[in-house]
Amino acid sequence: MRRILLCLCFSLLSGCATYKQSINDGLDLAKQGEWKGAEAKLQKVLTGSQDQLLYYMETGALAQNQGDHQRSNDLLEQAERLSDTFFPTNFSNRSWALLSNPRQSDYRGSGMERVYISYLKSLNYLALAAQAEDPATQRQYRDAALVEVRRIDIKLNEIRAQTPSYQDLNAKENQAFYLKALSWLGNFYTGGRDTDQYLYRDDAWARYMEGLQYEISGDIDDARISYQKAANLYQDGYAKQYDLPMITAERAWLDTIRMMQKGGFSQDEIDVLIKQKLSEPYQTRLTQYQEHDSELVVLEHQGFVPDKNEMTLLLYADPNAYSLVLEPLHTGGQRTANDSFRWFTMVYADINPLNLIANYKTGGAWGTVSGVFTKRVILGRSVWRQLNSVQLDSLLTEQVIRVTVPYYPPFTLDQGRTTLQLNANLSSKPSDSVRMTSLADIALQEQLAQAQRDIYEGMIRELLRSWLAYQIAANVEDEGAKLILSLIGQVAVFASSAADTRNWLTLPAQVRLTRTPLPAGQYSPQYQTNTGTFSMGEVQLQPNKITLWNLRNPE
Repeated sequence: MRRILLCLCFSLLSGCATYKQSINDGLDLAKQGEWKGAEAKLQKVLTGSQDQLLYYMETGALAQNQGDHQRSNDLLEQAERLSDTFFPTNFSNRSWALLSNPRQSDYRGSGMERVYISYLKSLNYLALAAQAEDPATQRQYRDAALVEVRRIDIKLNEIRAQTPSYQDLNAKENQAFYLKALSWLGNFYTGGRDTDQYLYRDDAWARYMEGLQYEISGDIDDARISYQKAANLYQDGYAKQYDLPMITAERAWLDTIRMMQKGGFSQDEIDVLIKQKLSEPYQTRLTQYQEHDSELVVLEHQGFVPDKNEMTLLLYADPNAYSLVLEPLHTGGQRTANDSFRWFTMVYADINPLNLIANYKTGGAWGTVSGVFTKRVILGRSVWRQLNSVQLDSLLTEQVIRVTVPYYPPFTLDQGRTTLQLNANLSSKPSDSVRMTSLADIALQEQLAQAQRDIYEGMIRELLRSWLAYQIAANVEDEGAKLILSLIGQVAVFASSAADTRNWLTLPAQVRLTRTPLPAGQYSPQYQTNTGTFSMGEVQLQPNKITLWNLRNPE
């Protein structure tokens, strides 16, 4: 009876419903701009202790979209504390996740998400400063925004210390052939792929926003340094990595040069930089900034980062080659099957020589070709003996094991033109908006970087769960009961396999920047995209002041 009870408990482990299925209602409301309704839905779903960080991040972002900036910061501050890099891992929590599914472990957030907690908080403080009436309160909020800017800097410096820089990647491309070969040979268990190129190593847009906030606060030299860091990152590889236009670097260099002009740098030094870094259109734009001009800065936070799907892989043994083989199980309709297969081919399929040889030995010429549709994990004879000693080889030859991993389906970003109308009596004109970052691409590439870890962790987890169910049934003497328990265990393990598809879904997919120097005065700005028009209302632009419009476009 104890064994039967254990098996029944095992079958009740959660994992059949994915994170995506649980939050779709709230996310659908958010995509319609129904921020309050979306928050209410997500609050009901993200109630578990393992989702506490997600709760504060999602509700904090939605509170900002509602204009409730103080409440947003209260929620995001809770997220800040939970996302601390040194947040301890609970052993029992991780053990339970290993026996059930990774959805049961505490969500810890990605490096990008930790940076954008402080990013959103800094925008909240700027909004509170703009709403404050007395100068002392305004300065207090701007100082608080600068605290968040420094937090961004600390977090990015920590990430930089743990990842190769763009200069390191460029040096790798230029190194001798034999060194490239050695590096490639060292990547067998990452599928022969260099995952370094997908890592989130720094954030040019976050650096640029540091510069903007320093400029708003009047810290000209700090603004220059941050703008220049952003410009170097854009041109060294950030724009290329995340499929951004190269004018992102020009935009950052233009603002660097403006700060140099304000900071008293020599005209000769400025002229050299203008000639080296700015095209003729941007040189003309630089002249539009007059000494007493004000400036309207529009930040369009557009769309939502994509949500992850689950891919099912079937794991079985190939004793002749002392290896395990994984191949995708196509479910969910033709489109989903095509998306998952493309991801599998891109990330997991056998392309390195050892796997090609093993596939050839077991299946001839067709076996080599079929490696495009499978992933082979070569264990070797000694490891296979270890599996034999614990009867895992018998388990793998008697049944197929389901392994579930997360993946991103294809997505497209809005790259249409935008227009900015400053007053009702003025005609609309192209706003010269620039796509400064793509959080969607950052999230996608972070998943690519950890994809191999996900598949090996998933494989180990499902082997352990299947082995436990197998041992429970094997220790029953009655053949009829053994057969029933074995069937129940296989079905329970197969059905409860799940991947961790959680991420911060209310973050924007991309950010577009529009900076327009204007004479001081009263304006009624309207910003138009291909999906709608947004109005800022009446605004008074002050001389030598930057007015920031943080615009959230859900479509």
